[in-house]
Amino acid sequence: MNSESAGQEVVASVARSRVPGDVVFSATMHLRLLLRVDRTQSIRHALGLAIRPGARVLDVGCGSGLLSFLALAAGAATVVGVDRDNIALARALAAANGMDDRVEFLEADIADLGPTDVPGAFDVIIAFIYTNHMLVDEARSRAVFALRRRFAAAGAVTVPNRVCYRAIACQWPGLDAATELADLRTAVTDIEGRYGLKFGPLLDAAAAEILFEGARPPIHGERKWLPGATSGGYRHPRGAARFLSDPSPVIEFRYDADPDFVGLPAQLALTITAPGIVTAVMWVQELWFNDHLIWTAEALSPVAAPLAVQADDHFQVLLDAQWRATNRVEAWCVR
Repeated sequence: MNSESAGQEVVASVARSRVPGDVVFSATMHLRLLLRVDRTQSIRHALGLAIRPGARVLDVGCGSGLLSFLALAAGAATVVGVDRDNIALARALAAANGMDDRVEFLEADIADLGPTDVPGAFDVIIAFIYTNHMLVDEARSRAVFALRRRFAAAGAVTVPNRVCYRAIACQWPGLDAATELADLRTAVTDIEGRYGLKFGPLLDAAAAEILFEGARPPIHGERKWLPGATSGGYRHPRGAARFLSDPSPVIEFRYDADPDFVGLPAQLALTITAPGIVTAVMWVQELWFNDHLIWTAEALSPVAAPLAVQADDHFQVLLDAQWRATNRVEAWCVR
């Protein structure tokens, strides 16, 4: 299989699947994003740096079409926006703002796009397709590399063109995967006795959902369409949480510089800086365009069993198939 075919298969698998921890956008979620004016202004600045007058722009995961409209305002000649949801909303907004003659919205999975749907190459690829969890977004980074191979003109740029991840060992109250899964197993054992049926697959599915639920920060708006109050990104409230290590680099995806996708490492080593009990690993995601930081987000993965640690311990984290399926990491210490 050549690299182009392999890239198309990657895009297909990402676009067609709703993996655990994925985000399905509704109209109210788009409204909440629009109300995050700080985020919009940061992206507007990045697009102003990236887009040259007359540029042809591909907006992948265009949603309500806002970034397509910002691209036109930044000097793009034409924009093609692609999304699998809410395209009717994007078209209506384009018409309402007199932009429907310069922007085309396609309702499609990105893997289904061919030369007849999107002819030619693009000078700028906008790809804000991230869920803000490294576990899910690894596949999205792979898809962006594949999209560049398929649609980028010579010298094309990507927005964002760098995605950086760091990891922090945390003592996070209330996030204890071992206890929660033990209680879940007890509950399933109880209903197996009452129904006289086996519910192992239900246990597995529920366990995966539960460990994803606390991965992202809660939204603090009074109504579900209101945004949270934090500026510049999505961050977990600290409360009684403690960081037990310094932020350590995990990986950096550089779409405009790296020749191809390289996946996450199989294992991480974090140096503990303060004594405590590690119950979770925090993933910090940063979206950049060149030297401009666009957005920061945090997500949590509970460890399989809480671990007592001391300063200077080497905390080992396994990024394996179990973590990708459940958001639960296996971890151990080396002293």
